[in-house]
Amino acid sequence: MNRFFYLICFLVAFSACKEVFDPPPQSLVEGSFLNSVDGKAISSRITIWGIGKETVWLKDTLLQGFILPLSPDTITKFWISFDSVVDTLIFKHETFQKYASMETGFYYEFKLKSITSTHHRITDIVLIDSMVTKTWHENIKLYIRPLPAGSN
Repeated sequence: MNRFFYLICFLVAFSACKEVFDPPPQSLVEGSFLNSVDGKAISSRITIWGIGKETVWLKDTLLQGFILPLSPDTITKFWISFDSVVDTLIFKHETFQKYASMETGFYYEFKLKSITSTHHRITDIVLIDSMVTKTWHENIKLYIRPLPAGSN
């Protein structure tokens, strides 16, 4: 009987010490790359750096789209290298702090106000949905100037 009591105490203590933590949801901007000539999906070798944080989000990856985090500040900037041609992408947004739960805590949601860029390869930006929430969906389309025939 004594062993049974110790076993029950051990199981109660073990279950009470278990950490209950889930990472908070993330609100990320999702976008796709389209050919500016024919409007079809285009793949390009992409490298993306965050300006101000100097973080590489993607490095030399062949992609047709992307998912990027936004800063809690009102402006987030990225350098995007399309086949070694660099453009700057600037998001101006409102930031909203949301409460998820006691286990996960707070997270950010955003409302895109404007998106600007340099025009080395990016010819146009179309805003599909200005709300960047924890439910990931396409927010923007970037129209990319294709490389000339024979270039690599």
